[in-house]
Amino acid sequence: MNRFLLVAGLIILLIPGYLFGQGLNPGSFITGMPSPQTIGQTTPIEGFFSGLQGLTGFKVGKVLLNPFVQLGYQWNGVNLDVPINTEFDPLPGNDAHLVLGTQNVVLKDYNFWMGTVGLNAIISPAITVFGSASGFLPRQFTETGVLPIALNDLGVQFESTMTGSNFECWTMQCGASVGIGGGYSVLAGSLWQYTTMVYGDARSGSRQLNPTIRQDFLLKNWAPYIGFQFLETGYYRAAAIYSPILTSSGAISSRTTTPVQSDLTYNLNQPGYLLSVTGEYYLPLPPPATFSLWFSGAMSSIKGSSDVSFVAGPVSRSGVKSDLVLNQYSLSGGISAGLIF
Repeated sequence: MNRFLLVAGLIILLIPGYLFGQGLNPGSFITGMPSPQTIGQTTPIEGFFSGLQGLTGFKVGKVLLNPFVQLGYQWNGVNLDVPINTEFDPLPGNDAHLVLGTQNVVLKDYNFWMGTVGLNAIISPAITVFGSASGFLPRQFTETGVLPIALNDLGVQFESTMTGSNFECWTMQCGASVGIGGGYSVLAGSLWQYTTMVYGDARSGSRQLNPTIRQDFLLKNWAPYIGFQFLETGYYRAAAIYSPILTSSGAISSRTTTPVQSDLTYNLNQPGYLLSVTGEYYLPLPPPATFSLWFSGAMSSIKGSSDVSFVAGPVSRSGVKSDLVLNQYSLSGGISAGLIF
């Protein structure tokens, strides 16, 4: 019984060091690509204009502007494994040896309404430049985690739950579409995302853990990407983008004030990749309006080492944790409306 009490006490003491890894979620990438109307044909510019639904009589010189808005909903799945793999003696002498293993984290109800505003500028039959900004509607979600802990010959699977709130996520992207003929075009651009949130109300089952536990999370991602698109003018389009250079930067700050003061800083700098596919179906509307249904799917992964500094009571740790892996999957869909002039 004394060992169980000791393990419970150490868990409460070390809980910020455990929960810091649970915040490693970069937010969901916006997967609804903007709607570049480039057809990639070599037909005269006038023929291109008249071939696009709703364009007749709505051109400004030889440049078309297509402002649009998108509304939709995104479902997300997150799988995170953090190899803490730490061993130390928490008490004076050699009477107790504590081992922390690899924690597994799952986010639940991590789904959000989303909105996008953007602009496509069609500057020739073969070239479109585009830009957009997107955001998510904040809501609370749940985070669960399991951490293997061993004290001498006693092993436990410590399960915990936290509530995520104050969620804020913004994404901006820009790029260009260059037609290569037959309705096909090459996409090139970049994507930047800012994500922040707060975790609190730590609990295990129906029992509340230390009520002073708080975690602030910030992550910024940037990814240059390339891709391909096929457009059947006025009917549908399909696009895929890929980035082998997904960069991340940010930090997690965790703290408690009781039973002891504890502070944790975890720097996020793992590289990764991003893959996204998008489909869009255009519905007929009188000019100059456009309306479409869209859906998309995406996956991203980051993996690498992270610098960690942790101080809590008699425990002090700093160093580098390797092979942190975060995989994220998302499905989203919605409507898009715009004007062409």
